[in-house]
Amino acid sequence: MRFLQSAVALTAAVMMFALMMLTLFDVIGRNLLHHPVRGATELTEIAMVLLCFLLFPVVALQGRHIVADVADVFQSKILDVLKVLLTVGLGFWLFGLIAWRIWLLAGRTASYRDVTATLGIPLAPVLYVVAVLAGLCAICFLYHLRDLPRILRSKAAAPAPQNNIL
Repeated sequence: MRFLQSAVALTAAVMMFALMMLTLFDVIGRNLLHHPVRGATELTEIAMVLLCFLLFPVVALQGRHIVADVADVFQSKILDVLKVLLTVGLGFWLFGLIAWRIWLLAGRTASYRDVTATLGIPLAPVLYVVAVLAGLCAICFLYHLRDLPRILRSKAAAPAPQNNIL
């Protein structure tokens, strides 16, 4: 698991560096040479989409998604279990829905043979990759169901004093 997360982090870092270099050369070309990098906008858009959906499964696995603990002043195992079930259920359902809809969009895009305007990059493979990554993210949310036995055995989580607004 650590190896996979490290590989994703390395891939994301390489993509970010490539985006920085692309932007640098595009700005230099546009402002100094009056000749921007052809298709820089398309490449940036595709890379940003892939970068986001590449990182979503890691965020889901590590539980680093945004959490709003509105009921953390109450100490209850039931609320802790409900929080996990709600997070897992919503994350799985939403990313599953995203994966399904993007997969359908990719099929329609493939049938139309849609390509980007400037470079002519086929869009269907990009959308299929995004759909697979969204599906993987949905599955990664299920990983947190393993926390339920530990939550049921332990005492209710005490709220952190610095998080208490009362």
